[in-house]
Formats: sequence, C-alpha cells, structure tokens
Amino acid sequence: MFIHVSRDLKITLEDASDFKHFKLVIDAARDEGKLKAALAPVATLSDDGHAWVKETWLRRHDASAPWQDGLTAMIGVAKKYGWVDEQAKAIRAHIEWPGEAETKS
Repeated sequence: MFIHVSRDLKITLEDASDFKHFKLVIDAARDEGKLKAALAPVATLSDDGHAWVKETWLRRHDASAPWQDGLTAMIGVAKKYGWVDEQAKAIRAHIEWPGEAETKS
C-alpha cells in the first residue's frame, strides 16, 4: 500500500490491500511548509527522508476485520525492523518523489 500526495495536495491511500509494501509517494512540489500542513493529519516527515505515518489514520481506512488484521500483521513485521515508533503510534515509510526523477534526466 502507499499513501499518495497529488500535485494539489490531496491525500489518498492506494493499493490498500497490499500489506507487503509501504511508502509515501509525493507528486506535489517540494514545498516543506505546504507538505507538512497537508500531511499533518496523516504523517510527519523526518529529516532522514522518511515519513512516520499515523496508525490511527491508517486504521480509519477500512473497519473490516480482515483488513484490520492485515494491517496489524504488517505493523508487526515493521516492528521487527525498528520501523514503528511506539510512543507516536506511527509506522515508518520511505518517500518517493516520482516527478523529480523525471526532471533530473
């Protein structure tokens, strides 16, 4: 699954049934102030190029037991790698900037 930030800063959860992949894909311009404001209910951006996604935001996506169980299992795997902040109740996701890859070539 991935969290998508569109160019107009709309945030959606995509491929929500894919519990084996987790990332934040940002198509918006790299404007830190605007991104932080748009992402505030969803995640925080870290200085090391990762995002910390709020578990509560993810859990609101689908209340069905199978989906919640899948998310719980994904978080369990992430914990093994140190990718869960227990205090903040957030899961680490790497960030991709697909638009920047296109402009660099």
